[in-house]
Amino acid sequence: MRFKPNSLGFTVLLGVLAALPPLSIDMGLPAFPAIGISLNASPAAVGLTLSLFMLGYATSQLAFGPFSDRYGRKPVLLVGCGLFVFASAGCAIAPSINALVAWRFFAGAGAGAGMTLMLAMVRDLFEGATARAQLSYINLVMTIAPIIAPTIGGGVLAIANWRAIYGILAVGGLVLIPAIALGLDESIKSRDVNALKPHRLIGNYLRIFSNRVCIGYALVNALSFGCMFAYVAGSPLVMLKVLGISTTTYGLLFASTAIGIMAGSFLSGRLNTRGVPPARLLGFGLALAATSAIALVVVSVSGAAQVLTLLPLLIINTFCYGLISPNAIHNALQPLPEIVGSAAAVIGFLRMLAGALASAMIGFFFDGHTVNVMSEVMALFAIASLATYTQVRYNQK
Repeated sequence: MRFKPNSLGFTVLLGVLAALPPLSIDMGLPAFPAIGISLNASPAAVGLTLSLFMLGYATSQLAFGPFSDRYGRKPVLLVGCGLFVFASAGCAIAPSINALVAWRFFAGAGAGAGMTLMLAMVRDLFEGATARAQLSYINLVMTIAPIIAPTIGGGVLAIANWRAIYGILAVGGLVLIPAIALGLDESIKSRDVNALKPHRLIGNYLRIFSNRVCIGYALVNALSFGCMFAYVAGSPLVMLKVLGISTTTYGLLFASTAIGIMAGSFLSGRLNTRGVPPARLLGFGLALAATSAIALVVVSVSGAAQVLTLLPLLIINTFCYGLISPNAIHNALQPLPEIVGSAAAVIGFLRMLAGALASAMIGFFFDGHTVNVMSEVMALFAIASLATYTQVRYNQK
């Protein structure tokens, strides 16, 4: 029943594990009003269920990485998945908004294992173009989650209450535990028995943050994600409040941009298997992302912003993220193979930090009646990502 590393089943399983965070976030979004009514909570309090989930997700990766270097990927992955199941079940029976917020933090912490250890396992098992292609195809599978999750959440609410959403997430995580136990072999070749000792732990993280190649490409990936997340955070405000489209139309538009990421990931996988250098893919993707984001700013400030003028540029921009992310992550993991779990944790943490910063900037600067802030924050992160890549390439010469 083991999945071979080069099999479709292996790719799908790792993609599903990495998809737990977006699935957990987007399935619950349609239930926010119902949660507020049921638990007598304000919109701000209900919003904390999202914030605490993301906080747990970001910080837990810094622990899961070193633990996986010490004990192996598979046992730590099983622990993370078990924590996700237990916490999601806690969400389903939470008697108050405070309990729900607390359980969501632990659910996010459990979900953090999937992304971190997926990256570490790919680095353990694959090299070069094969590794970049594998990351691309896993990213393609993972991107299906934000397309289907709101529909699943809305469908559950049509036949049951909001608690059923978290119950379904718990059941889904429970199904993954035997899939991991029976389907995956341990990928780490040699465990670092001192990985959790304070001096080694601090030393390893200092090595990662002082390695210009690793941290440079990790920042390229994080800033590129920040550009994409500025769209995720800003599009409901822009599309629903400013442009006044219906929620159904918004769902279709959001799905079309998610398909853009899938297309970029698929193309990255195909081109890597054909020997196209990652530097070419990164250079093209980052330049096109910056160009499309700047074009969004021009359209926005000129007063020409409409769905038909924004959507093509948004699809191009999200397509670029699918092209950029697998190649940037692979390059970031390359220099430190002996502590790849910790390196993967830093990549994931910086990615979530950039997403949180982009979201906060959208919320702080949104004026309520123009589309400018989404485009401007996207352009800021896209240009910063391109500039960081240019500096990393200069240092490598």
